Amino acid sequence: MRPGASISDGPQLPLPLEHREAKGRGDFLVSESNAVAVAWIDRWPEWPQPVLVLSGPRGSGKSHLADVWRQKANAACYAASSLAIDQIPEILRNTGVVVEDIETRSSDQALFHLLNLAREMSVPLLFTSAVAPAALETRLADLASRLNAAPHVALAEPDEALLIQLIAKLFAERGVHAGPAMVEYIVNRVDRSAHAAQTIVERIDRHALSHGRKLNMTVIREVLRDR
Repeated sequence: MRPGASISDGPQLPLPLEHREAKGRGDFLVSESNAVAVAWIDRWPEWPQPVLVLSGPRGSGKSHLADVWRQKANAACYAASSLAIDQIPEILRNTGVVVEDIETRSSDQALFHLLNLAREMSVPLLFTSAVAPAALETRLADLASRLNAAPHVALAEPDEALLIQLIAKLFAERGVHAGPAMVEYIVNRVDRSAHAAQTIVERIDRHALSHGRKLNMTVIREVLRDR
């Protein structure tokens, strides 16, 4: 429960309340680490080719940007791990297709068939990947060639300016205001990654909830000390 409710002494089990994650273009935080990728999404539909590979580490914003493009292109989204060749014609009935996490694809042949048929049918594609196309392991040389020939944009781990914005945003999505001093304190003590930011914000919020306390420096220090 949030501070203000009646609680007994000692930590309380927080209710598993879901927070709403902001996913629109206006909610995406831009810095030098992702500005090129954002520009590519904003540039749609003026892409030089109807396919784009968007790579980056976990939590870097790939799925957020892919969802922004999906909405702009009125596209559908599929997991690469579930792609099968016999599904491709049905998938390409959409006006655009996002394929998430192509490094986890279940079939090289399915992805290759999707690329070929999408080009024939003029259906735009956006792929996300944890690694760059050149680093993808594949037994199908033609697939590797096609992916390496496609435009590729990489998102980097967040720089300090972006991490500050990100942590403040993650708290705000949970209905919690974190002041500049709190955010700076956290940024100086966590790994420079979006995943680390998401993890620490969740831990701090849950710690405050479980003890029926408002967010303050004491709560933050307790969580960071106990990592």
